Amino acid sequence: MRSLLLCLLLLTGCYTTSFEFDDDDAGDDDDFGDDDDAADDDDSAGDDDDAVPDTDGDGSPDDEDCAPTDPTVYPGAPEICDGLDQDCDGVADDGLTGLWFVDADLDGWGAVGSGVESCDPDPAWVGQGQDCDDTNAEIHPGSTLQVDGQDSDCDGRLDWLVDIYISVDDDFEWCIDDEATLTPGNSNWQLGIAVQQWLPSGAHVIGIRGWDTGQVITAGIAHLEISTGQQWLSDQTWRWDPNPTAPEGSRVGWCGVGFDDSTWQAANEIGPIGTSPWGNAPSSFPAGSGALWIWDTYPVNLNTQFLRKEITLP
Repeated sequence: MRSLLLCLLLLTGCYTTSFEFDDDDAGDDDDFGDDDDAADDDDSAGDDDDAVPDTDGDGSPDDEDCAPTDPTVYPGAPEICDGLDQDCDGVADDGLTGLWFVDADLDGWGAVGSGVESCDPDPAWVGQGQDCDDTNAEIHPGSTLQVDGQDSDCDGRLDWLVDIYISVDDDFEWCIDDEATLTPGNSNWQLGIAVQQWLPSGAHVIGIRGWDTGQVITAGIAHLEISTGQQWLSDQTWRWDPNPTAPEGSRVGWCGVGFDDSTWQAANEIGPIGTSPWGNAPSSFPAGSGALWIWDTYPVNLNTQFLRKEITLP
């Protein structure tokens, strides 16, 4: 009996010892951090909970999406002409709108000041709006129409048909704004010339190169007039070159605006039409013209003179 109990105790002790060893192994599992791994898994799940949602599923998180419930609106989205800001840059329809103009006279040019920003323009609108008169199809930028006192090409300058009368005893050439355009005059000083020239608003110069074939007297007379009645007449405000025999290079630009004529002198007035020895000539001039015969100096022992006058058209 005693032997049996001893044997049972021994067996029980062996079982107990073996069971406690198994608990240590379980404890070792704790030491190896198996439970910590589970805790890490919980932390990872917590990170997912902190992610910003993308409610409309357009690939842009709600805190960056200016319309988080509209999948067609997100940063970088293509713009659509609908008055909305698809790409979230703060501007609706950007890149699609243009400035359009009402073209009432259907000349291809819209009225000044009629511009409208739109990405869906009216079919009657046009993309250029510098028409200064949208009631007349012949008036627009680039128009070649010339009407006296009118700005047909919308460049801000009126077109003027200038009446020009010139005579020189004995003969002359004349130019406007460029001596390279010197035009033959008329050797019949008793008649002179009467021509018309289109000129725009602004400054211009009329130049006269005259000569007397007998090298006695070279006198000139000129009358310019526009339809408003404004006139520019030959008088002492005209300038003449005191050295007419100087090389041509010494007066380059003499028939142009901006030429420095400070070394030139004021013309000498002789008298109006009817003054001796010219009588009532030149006959081509308008009746009652107040133009004066002018010359460089007297007596004259040269047969050439250069006269210039700068005028400004309204």
